[in-house]
Amino acid sequence: MDVGSLFLAIQQHRELAAMSYIDLGRFLRYASLLKDDIIQPQPHTISIMAAPDILPPSITSFLSNVVAISPKSVDALWDITKDLAWAGREMGGKD
Repeated sequence: MDVGSLFLAIQQHRELAAMSYIDLGRFLRYASLLKDDIIQPQPHTISIMAAPDILPPSITSFLSNVVAISPKSVDALWDITKDLAWAGREMGGKD
């Protein structure tokens, strides 16, 4: 996904459109770091090479608290950014 498409998709959601760039980066960084926790409760038929379509409730709740958005918005942001988050842990940075 290119940057323009990413921001265009985010702009389609009222709560996400108001999210700061720092919080977007934080969401991506944490989601990437939590890959093992995201994949662990998935059915064994789900490939670990691709991001699952649905986050476990505990991860949704955690990410909701980390970036101060609703769980529904976490699900929407995950749908938009899951492939980017799954790409690796090279997002870097520290909180």
